[in-house]
Amino acid sequence: MKRWQGAMLLGAGLAVGALGMRLAEPLFETDASDAATAPASAVGGGLHVEDKVQNEAGLRLARLEGTSKPGASDGFARALDLSPLAAIASDIAAATAAHDASARELARLAGLVAADAGASRRDLDAARAQEGQDRARLTLACERPTLEFGAGLGRLGCAAMAKLAAQAARGDLAIVRLDFPDGPVPDGAEVDLDLGPDGARIAVHVLGPAIAGDTQLQTAGTLALVHGAAAHATGVGRIIGAHRATGSARAGMIVPREAIVRADGTIQVYRATGPEDFERVPLERAEAVPSGWFVPAGGRLKSGDRIVVAGAGTLLGLERSASGGQSGDD
Repeated sequence: MKRWQGAMLLGAGLAVGALGMRLAEPLFETDASDAATAPASAVGGGLHVEDKVQNEAGLRLARLEGTSKPGASDGFARALDLSPLAAIASDIAAATAAHDASARELARLAGLVAADAGASRRDLDAARAQEGQDRARLTLACERPTLEFGAGLGRLGCAAMAKLAAQAARGDLAIVRLDFPDGPVPDGAEVDLDLGPDGARIAVHVLGPAIAGDTQLQTAGTLALVHGAAAHATGVGRIIGAHRATGSARAGMIVPREAIVRADGTIQVYRATGPEDFERVPLERAEAVPSGWFVPAGGRLKSGDRIVVAGAGTLLGLERSASGGQSGDD
């Protein structure tokens, strides 16, 4: 009897062991080719997306066309404090009046001495000395615009200071200092300032050099006048974007804004490498322009490349899912 019970227990143990081995095996077998045939999958650093999924996501592609962008240099402008201009205009007016009076007196006494009509040469010498002093004060007053603002303003002439001061007092005039990293702007050159509404620009013309270089940027500045309502938008101390053409055009492409995705700390686009294959390409040395981003030639993007201009964000989401969320998007 005991032998029979032992045999039964041994048989039950073997059956339980066999069942345990079967449960340890996978319930379902997986095919290694499933990843390659998935609707969207990461393949060789790119992204494979079936045509059906592309249609459902509303993907639209466009071909990049070559263009050229006029050479330009970007700097900044800032409005100067014009309170010294009022004092300069006042000094010029006072010095002008004093010199006019002493010049008339000198001429009167010189006529009397010549006619021997009661004026002494001592009076004539004193009048001549006074006229010289008044002329020196007027000369100094007229040099103050150059000494305090720069040769650009001084070139407008002594008589122009009173009118400029009056316009500044009404808020109809601003004097801006322009600084560009590639050097001073030539006299008379046109510069665009970001002063208008909605990013519009206004054009100003360079008068000439400012009084001193910028101590922080080590740039030589120039001066320009802003007239009318735009002068109200300058604001003393405000930093304003400034742009000027340099004359040398650059070849490149315009990438539409809707094609942009942000990932890995950069702006990128999806380029089609096949009917169902895409890769993310960073925009190298891209510059913002009104119609999108200008990308200079010579980088990874080429004229003729087909890029995704609708649904790029969807592709980024699919890529994240396919790579386990490791795409590094911002």
